[in-house]
Amino acid sequence: MNRVVPHASPGSAVPGSPARPARLAHGRLHLLLTLVSLVVVLVSVNRKAPSAIAYIADNQFLRRAEVGNMVLGLCTVMLYHLVAVHLVHDSRRRRRGAVPVLGILFTTGAYVYALSLGDHEVTNYLHGRFCSDGLPPVCRIVAYHDDVFSDLVYLAGFTLLNVVVMLTQFLFPTERVPRRWDDVLITVNALFIGAGITANLAFEKAGFDPFVVGVTAVLALTLLGFSPRQPVLRYYGAAYTAGLLATMVIKTV
Repeated sequence: MNRVVPHASPGSAVPGSPARPARLAHGRLHLLLTLVSLVVVLVSVNRKAPSAIAYIADNQFLRRAEVGNMVLGLCTVMLYHLVAVHLVHDSRRRRRGAVPVLGILFTTGAYVYALSLGDHEVTNYLHGRFCSDGLPPVCRIVAYHDDVFSDLVYLAGFTLLNVVVMLTQFLFPTERVPRRWDDVLITVNALFIGAGITANLAFEKAGFDPFVVGVTAVLALTLLGFSPRQPVLRYYGAAYTAGLLATMVIKTV
């Protein structure tokens, strides 16, 4: 008769059977983070593809690039939500009071992030198409929405989403011991995010972005110092540190 071994962790073996250690301790998390990296790649492709400048309707109210960015923004929020839910369910700690607070913060971040995309994508299109040759009053307003206001709102929303994910990992730590391939995959996915940060800081108008990225990096490394084995904190610490260092090197050279 088979005997059930309760709470068998990945890599544990049933007595009497040959040991078959699993290669990954965080397979589902890696899948979600890989999808986040895929979204980062698709954002770059969406911006650079020749078809991005094509209009999506006869009245030419938007281009494919703007619509694509809005869709990919939705994908980003959904994936962050799935990562946060996974972290809560993967932890044995049950901090019931923390879940509603994190949920409110996440919802606020998602709303502000969506608000920024709605404002930026529309005004960026109008700015580039109708206001490149001069700055009448209406164009100054459009340019301010495009370059300043939407950027500030975006930074607030996107940063809040990332902070909520990091706090979720910190408050709901996993007890799974990371294996070598876990570290490899965390690093690879972090480098995709780091590349996106570098592209934004080093090759475009930075604005307040370096300050916000720097504060987020410090928060990630601080939380990582308290919980050095948590994969999501490693992910954020590596991604934001790599992005900042690469930007410094490029700016210096």
